Amino acid sequence: MVATMEGPAKAKKYVSDFLASDLPTRCMNYRNTLYLSDSELPNPVKYLTYEPLTMDNWPTIITLVESTSRIQRDNQGPQFDPEYQVIYRMRTYVWVRAVGPDVVTTARDNMTMVVRDALLDRPALRGAAEEGTVADIKVDEGTITEDFSDLTLLKGERFLAASFLSYDLSLYEVVSRAGLGTMTTGVVNDSLIEKVPNAPTFATASAGDTTASLTWKAPTWDGGGNDAIKGYTIQYSTDKGTSWTTVVADTASTNPAHTLTSLTNNKSYTFRVAALNDAGTGAYSSSSIAVIPTSS
Repeated sequence: MVATMEGPAKAKKYVSDFLASDLPTRCMNYRNTLYLSDSELPNPVKYLTYEPLTMDNWPTIITLVESTSRIQRDNQGPQFDPEYQVIYRMRTYVWVRAVGPDVVTTARDNMTMVVRDALLDRPALRGAAEEGTVADIKVDEGTITEDFSDLTLLKGERFLAASFLSYDLSLYEVVSRAGLGTMTTGVVNDSLIEKVPNAPTFATASAGDTTASLTWKAPTWDGGGNDAIKGYTIQYSTDKGTSWTTVVADTASTNPAHTLTSLTNNKSYTFRVAALNDAGTGAYSSSSIAVIPTSS
């Protein structure tokens, strides 16, 4: 029960294409069964047209999608793609032109009846689905309504009559995803897993008399397994990050804070940190703001 309709544009095209292929034969069957003339039910083989609306071809039939009224997850498609039941609120317009108000009204009413019957013919709707799909496509009979416009005098005795059918169209749609690859083995290659921590996030740096107090946020990945964080390496730069000097090789603490001493007053410093575990040194954080130690 899958039809990949790809949204309102495809829903509109589906109904338009179905009516274009179905109505000529259906209209001729009605004409032959009910002994209707050309004026009572126009010959669709000669006159039936769709978009765009032209003033020289009648009847004209146009279908629009008014809204999407419901999207409900229903199942899982054959390729494990999610399958949804989608309800579209549709409207199909029917325009007929003829000489005389009675004639044009009769032709409009008959054409509206044929279009309504086509929309409610569920086997025919399903049969018009894309090749290779089995589609559960239907118009909800309880939602279909008919409205008629006033007659419009075009020129002389020629009149234009219009109607529109509103209804809910139910389709099953698959949200397909492109294949990303094929799994060739279920064995995990742990050589591809990063063993050292990722970068900490630098928080603050504040200066004192030959000191600087640093705080940061621990990495979100510690290396996994038994490679827990053991401490942090701290570096500083006095040339705005062009070069870096390791001032503390290992804080020997998991506390994400440290105070540095023996710095030079009135000199600008920026800092960065990296976490350590048994596998090695992780990535460095971004640099701190520049701070300048001063005497009190």
